[in-house]
Amino acid sequence: MNLKETDIALTDSSEKINLKIFHQLLTDKLVLYAKAKEAAPKLLSKDDGGHCFFKQYFSLLNDVLTIVNGQIRKINFNYQGSLTQGLKSSILNVFDSSINRSECLIRGLLRDHNMIIKFIRKNLKHNSFHLNSNDSLDAIAEILQLHIEMTWMLRDQLIKIIYFK
Repeated sequence: MNLKETDIALTDSSEKINLKIFHQLLTDKLVLYAKAKEAAPKLLSKDDGGHCFFKQYFSLLNDVLTIVNGQIRKINFNYQGSLTQGLKSSILNVFDSSINRSECLIRGLLRDHNMIIKFIRKNLKHNSFHLNSNDSLDAIAEILQLHIEMTWMLRDQLIKIIYFK
């Protein structure tokens, strides 16, 4: 196996850490996607301007899912994990479908993104050596950037909801 001087061979421990981190990100994205799908009709019924917001928001979520899925396949295409197991390991709280207030729905999504950002930063700090293999570090950085962008979108939408009712 020929490696460039800057490349690091993917060891078994690196593979396990990478898979654990990306599997966690995948399950959190699926929960977040479900929450946003649940929130969208409630918010759209109250605000016609929300269509553009959710179109862009779901586009960014899809980008993150594509990156995470691609990275999992690159690391270990045969990785087995059930959706049920994954959802149990999600760091996000279960969605409360009884909430109808737009402000609470947006704040919940914002809180979830902030939790994911903290998770990513923590893993960048503690596992940067293992993430430096197989382009994982670049993928994590791109995912972090997309989540930060989504938090700013949610904050902007929250301001519109609060101040421009």
